[in-house]
Amino acid sequence: MDPTDGKGNAGTIRWDVLTIGHLSRNKFWGESSDKAYRSPRCTCTLIRLNERTIIVDPSCPPEEMIRVLDQRTGLKAEQITDVFLTHFHGDHRYGIEAFPDARRFMARREIDHCRGQLPPDSPEGLLLDRLIPVDHSLTPGIQIVHTPGHSEGHSSLVFDSGGLTVVVAGDAAMTRDFFRARDYYFNTTDPEAAVHSIDRIAAIADIVIPGHDNYFLNQRS
Repeated sequence: MDPTDGKGNAGTIRWDVLTIGHLSRNKFWGESSDKAYRSPRCTCTLIRLNERTIIVDPSCPPEEMIRVLDQRTGLKAEQITDVFLTHFHGDHRYGIEAFPDARRFMARREIDHCRGQLPPDSPEGLLLDRLIPVDHSLTPGIQIVHTPGHSEGHSSLVFDSGGLTVVVAGDAAMTRDFFRARDYYFNTTDPEAAVHSIDRIAAIADIVIPGHDNYFLNQRS
């Protein structure tokens, strides 16, 4: 993929992990899936391309999210142009109100699915109304790849940076251990689809940014 600004001019993508996530329970640590051992936190990523500054899965309470953004990048909340949610689970949108002026995006399939599950006048339903549905591309140079399984309409972002293909996988790849074992989390809605999504990510990614872990290299044959 050759990132451009839509006018044929090459753009350089920079990405930064803002928070390294963790799971409430982790079977690869010998923990039971039947109880929570800690509060979960998802991995939050910042992507910069041309004039776009994109937060993926804001993971902290709003005030903390603003502090983390400053600590990790020196940016202020008003400099964030876009927020993208890989899916609608609460831990992946916890800090979205830190960026009230940013455009908010999520895959159309996830929006449509959630609308069928939530009362329209609930806080979640009102938030859904503010999300802009997207299908194939967030902006030229950043593709949206449908990676269902963990949720019905889960999607990941794919882009090239420094000659490597980066996949911001969200909960399509929970952690490095889950990814390498081709395994899925206890609250996955469609296990078979989840495994297919991991395989799809493994086929294209040089770097995987998972939903609840630090980024890691993917050894492709």
